Amino acid sequence: MFGLTFEKLFLVAIIAGFVLGPSRLPGYAHRLGRAVRSVRQFVDTTRSAAEDEMGVPLRRSQWETMDVRQYDPRRIVADALREPDSPSEQALAEAARVRPGQKYLITGPASHPRRMLIDSLPHNDPRRVAAQVDGEYRPAG
Repeated sequence: MFGLTFEKLFLVAIIAGFVLGPSRLPGYAHRLGRAVRSVRQFVDTTRSAAEDEMGVPLRRSQWETMDVRQYDPRRIVADALREPDSPSEQALAEAARVRPGQKYLITGPASHPRRMLIDSLPHNDPRRVAAQVDGEYRPAG
């Protein structure tokens, strides 16, 4: 906060104690407390009014969970121009990650993973073949 550390604030408090004196210091501390509370209340009411008007959360924790990079125009254009992998290439890449006896296949991005039951895949799918143990599919469990 403005480059103020605990040590600097402590030093300012000690200097204020000497300058104001022990008789006036509690009154000024009380006024400072009221001023801080009123500023905090003003910020909270302004934030809630802005949230109501815009319909967007203004809390830092909620903004940190959002990935604003997904709205970058360069990324959108690059994703649109990228050649999509053929389904068979994608299935072969996923088959390399499947262990024998595995029951579910996790697909999709990390933000929204999807679980697919390997039994629901076609019999000739490379992912189902990779999950087979001794030529026969047996889920681990």
